[in-house]
Amino acid sequence: MIPQGEYSSEVQQRTVTTSGTVNATARVRAVSAEVPADGESALADPGFPAVVLAAAVLAAEQVSGVLVGSAALWLRGEPVSVGDVDVVIEPGEPNLRRLHEALAGLAVRAKAVPAVHRLREISIATVFSSYGRVDCMLERGRRDWEWLRPGAGYVPLADVRLLVASAADAWALRARFRKW
Repeated sequence: MIPQGEYSSEVQQRTVTTSGTVNATARVRAVSAEVPADGESALADPGFPAVVLAAAVLAAEQVSGVLVGSAALWLRGEPVSVGDVDVVIEPGEPNLRRLHEALAGLAVRAKAVPAVHRLREISIATVFSSYGRVDCMLERGRRDWEWLRPGAGYVPLADVRLLVASAADAWALRARFRKW
């Protein structure tokens, strides 16, 4: 889990490479945020959606997933408002166990986190954290992981590498599943 204390990311634009191949280019606003103590709300610079830090917690706990939705679009520099965090979870038993443990530590009510055997079956696991609402999209991971993962790239946030969908993929998912 991310320890309490102040974290910052001053990346304005970064090209991430792995083995000489460009994975992603992301324009990320400068961020200075403090991880809250128990019972407090996340503090961040004005305009920074603190709920995005919940995705950083999942990444720090080694949960494999791709951030999608408005948070991904915001991190990619799109002019959207962010109300929650949507993460498409990579399928697989070890990852579901890590997800369960991470959500239990992140959730305001740990008992509300579905058991691992339920995570294998349900479409979406929603928890409420001190950062805000976190939707873990499990069915979407089972169906779309193979096409979503290759277009995603890492964005540094709160001293972790957060896997974020490309803007094109985030917009495509939003168009498919969101009613306007």
